[in-house]
Amino acid sequence: MAGSDHLRGVALSAGGMVLVSPDGLLVRLLHTTDPWQITFFRGLFIGLSLGLFLFLRYRARLGSLWRGIGRRGAVSSVLMGLGNLGFVGAFTHTTVANTLVLVAASPLFSAVLGRVLLGERLRSRTWLAITAALAGIGIMFGGEVAPGHAVGNLIALGTALVMGLNLVVLRGAGDRDMTPAVALGGLLVALALLPFAEPGSVSAHDLGILAWLGLIQLPAALALYISGARYLPAAEVALLSLVEAVLGPVWAFLGVGEVPTPAAVAGGALVLGAIVTNALLGMRYPGSAGGPVSGKSSRKAS
Repeated sequence: MAGSDHLRGVALSAGGMVLVSPDGLLVRLLHTTDPWQITFFRGLFIGLSLGLFLFLRYRARLGSLWRGIGRRGAVSSVLMGLGNLGFVGAFTHTTVANTLVLVAASPLFSAVLGRVLLGERLRSRTWLAITAALAGIGIMFGGEVAPGHAVGNLIALGTALVMGLNLVVLRGAGDRDMTPAVALGGLLVALALLPFAEPGSVSAHDLGILAWLGLIQLPAALALYISGARYLPAAEVALLSLVEAVLGPVWAFLGVGEVPTPAAVAGGALVLGAIVTNALLGMRYPGSAGGPVSGKSSRKAS
């Protein structure tokens, strides 16, 4: 992979995670909205926002764009929907710390599935970065991990698997624009949660925050993030998703004065160091593969 392609992939996916990182802070500003309502409106607004964007951008070519995502796009949409539902389901059946620690295993699933399904070989530096990042996540949240909660923990681990698989599916799509898959995934989530969300009970204050998240912030962040899969191995894209976990406490400190613990600072520094080091080494010593992968063939990646 050429250094310029690696840089492009890192910039896209990391930029998306930086953009989405204040998400947790904004959710804390909600007054009464429950997790199911949050997920419903996020999915609905993301689907509507990206659908409108695609219509304005492609107009007459919109039909061919939707057809162009093919089976991979349809599978990715379902996986995105399942990932969102699983994340909220894990929160409601286990602790937040357990959920975050287990979901952070998605880079491992992406690495294994990318090797099996796409033939992607990761360099030792990426395996070391994944290991160091997971250790950092463990330091950040390890003190809050609680025993038990078997069902919720299994849901969280399944969510990590689904998220990792989705990145592999997107990676195999090559240079096709998979934004329609993100829009469809959001609408599928909203449709699945409509019977449970009671959207009419959400206050105007909460609806305004959710509208900002779903119509502007999250669609842009997700579009950037998944675009990075065109230039990076799936495991490296998943690794960059941990940027959100590192920056989340920073926004909480700046926004509501929530002081991070020493463990959170140390663990976050380890995660960020692993991500930055891996990205810099990837640009300095690129692998042999170059450019986006083909949707029809497996490619080796650095």
